[in-house]
Amino acid sequence: MPQPTLSPAAPALTNQQRARAVRRLFLRIALHIFFWDIVMTRGPLKRFRRPPAQRWAALARQYRREAERLGGVLIKLGQYVSARVDLLPEEVTHVMADLRDAVPPVPGPQIIAQIEADFLLPITGLYRSFEPVPIGAASLGQAHRALLPEGQPVVVKVLRPGIDTIVASDLEIVGQFIRQLKRLESIRRRVDLDLLASEFTAVTYRELDLVAEARNCERFASEFAHDPAIHTPTIYWSRSGRRTLTMEDVSYFPIHDVLGFEAAGIDRRRVASKLMDCYLDQVFRHGFVHADPHPGNLFVRPLAADGENAAGWSPSSLASGRVHIPHVTNRPFQVVFIDFGMAVEIPARLRHSLTTYATGMVARDAYTIVQSYVEGDLLLPDTDLDELERMTAALINKFPHALVGQVRKRDLTPFAELSEEYQTLLYNSPMKMKAELLFVFRAMGICSGTVAGIDAAFDPAERFMPLAQRLVADELKPDSDRLKRLVSATVRLPMRLDNLLTALERGKLRIRTDGADRRRDDIRQLTRAANRLGVAVLAGSAMICAVLLGRQGEIVTTPTGLAVLAIAVVAAGVLIKQRS
Repeated sequence: MPQPTLSPAAPALTNQQRARAVRRLFLRIALHIFFWDIVMTRGPLKRFRRPPAQRWAALARQYRREAERLGGVLIKLGQYVSARVDLLPEEVTHVMADLRDAVPPVPGPQIIAQIEADFLLPITGLYRSFEPVPIGAASLGQAHRALLPEGQPVVVKVLRPGIDTIVASDLEIVGQFIRQLKRLESIRRRVDLDLLASEFTAVTYRELDLVAEARNCERFASEFAHDPAIHTPTIYWSRSGRRTLTMEDVSYFPIHDVLGFEAAGIDRRRVASKLMDCYLDQVFRHGFVHADPHPGNLFVRPLAADGENAAGWSPSSLASGRVHIPHVTNRPFQVVFIDFGMAVEIPARLRHSLTTYATGMVARDAYTIVQSYVEGDLLLPDTDLDELERMTAALINKFPHALVGQVRKRDLTPFAELSEEYQTLLYNSPMKMKAELLFVFRAMGICSGTVAGIDAAFDPAERFMPLAQRLVADELKPDSDRLKRLVSATVRLPMRLDNLLTALERGKLRIRTDGADRRRDDIRQLTRAANRLGVAVLAGSAMICAVLLGRQGEIVTTPTGLAVLAIAVVAAGVLIKQRS
């Protein structure tokens, strides 16, 4: 959780004042879209339309300033749309990517009063000590250090008083804005706005339920129970509820404090590798993802080497400098995850498409990679699959790291040339984002940035390929479900082939083709060519008949001869006209 803002805060707004400010913000955005992206695209007005890049960047900066001033759902929405690279221009997503979720903290006495009201006990009956000044404050809650009666150091996360009302008001305004966006066909065809709004609302309300967050934390711990280098805080349920969460204090070295944990002997490359491995496992193996891996939610915990005594290595003693951890080469460590309010589960159907993607990456097979997009329903209906496959094959051959989100500096120029070659495909944006994957892609993007901050030379592709190979090996292992599907498909195959051949023999086989405009033009050209060929055959046949009849002297003396000659002349005329 971010450190609290210590500068003097602006006077607090009432709920009504804040709601009016939020409505004004969205009204400005709506008017901007209506004027510049609807009105000014009509007829001769186009020539007076300002370039969109500067307009959208200025609008995004304005939103960001208001979000950081007002807090609440506005910050979450900004972080949410920062992953919508498929829908929003880069000028917007870039500005939103580092939107700070840090607001002035609620005074300690108000937090204490809320805790006492929740548990119907005085604060001294819950904790031996409770620090009223928070160690971090965000838009929805803040965190305080405390000691349990038994002496264990803990962190108490508490929702901001009245945040439920603020969130409900913000979500209502956001919902109204989304209903207006649905009128734009260019957006509506690429994304299910109703589904996205529902997903965003559900995730936001889950962040207001600290009991659900605690369960997510324990589920994550069980998923990685086999990995001693991954740790999550212990939850103290007797002092936790929907608005209060008491957990083990695990705020050791912040993960971006590279100099700090390297001084203790922890190698930065090992930390980067472990973090990336953990996220790849979350996405591809477990299907359960900690979706907010910014540096404030990740720590590095030093472990005792052989012969050392780690007693007294508490987060507070490290932070205060009372304890110095000596340097030990290749010191063991743990990557510690906190804040599971934003945790998402990947549906089974999308997990299967991700496995297919990994299989295609291992085999360097563009067709399989494109099929993974089809399985996951990630493509628009009119996507040119052949063109997409050709582009993917070019990416695999020239820039294999691009398919795991990495484009190296030396590759920027040839990558731009490849983008130019496939500009029509890229301009049409064939990909559509599934709501279930939105937070996953956002998490992977933040993770990649965090890893780059730890070790700039780290290559995520080095960690992805071994995992993909293991996934492929797992897919090849026999199991009862896979064997049943194989037997079922094998039994049905002869019947399906017989049905196909029967339909072909009866002339009832129908083939449906879906393609882009370029392929429709190709089909029309082929149709015209086929028509010309048919006319040419007809004209040629008529001419041959005319010649044969002419030899018998019947070409102009019989109705049949005259008819054949007329057909030949008309067909020849049609053919000449088509060729011209």
